[in-house]
Amino acid sequence: MNDSYEHGMTKLVENYREGRRRWGVEDADRRWLQQPLTDWTAGLRGRQQAHPPLDSDSADRLAVAIKETLAIRDGLILSILAPEPGLHADRLLDLCVRPNDASNVTVLCNILDAVFKDPATRPDHPRCRAGLAMLQAITDQVPPGFRSQPLAVAAYVDWWNGGSRASGFAEEALSDDRSCSLAAIVLALIGRGIEPAWRQSG
Repeated sequence: MNDSYEHGMTKLVENYREGRRRWGVEDADRRWLQQPLTDWTAGLRGRQQAHPPLDSDSADRLAVAIKETLAIRDGLILSILAPEPGLHADRLLDLCVRPNDASNVTVLCNILDAVFKDPATRPDHPRCRAGLAMLQAITDQVPPGFRSQPLAVAAYVDWWNGGSRASGFAEEALSDDRSCSLAAIVLALIGRGIEPAWRQSG
């Protein structure tokens, strides 16, 4: 990881914050996320198999956005966990930029309730694998200080998917940022033997 790239990421954070000051939070986030979330949702549906799951610019922009704004991080989680047919790019974008909108709060609560309480809600394993691959690509690309959130999302998704890497992802996230609460939550879920409803039902 060279110094110029780390400087470039710091500059990207400054650009993100400046855009929010200039255009307002919702408009700036829409501008920032339009292409990255289009790429992300395409990757979840397996439409980029012949290419890297995210190009460098989209990966950098997502890394900045989920570090700066947890609602965007939560949107990425929902995009992987959502029952079929999943969330299309425009719906995901709206969830990320208007997290307090009543209809978006309802969507978020419904998906999370199903994950924890409905044994019929099961992972879409190919979508989870695609999401994990993109999160790994982001983590591998970005410098320290930008890795905790993609790693924490990966930990949560792997826990939901019934994988074996959730605790490792969570520990890596905490080594990058000791204050990463999502990583701590995943470790607590694992430590207490708490599983999604679909796993409890056998």
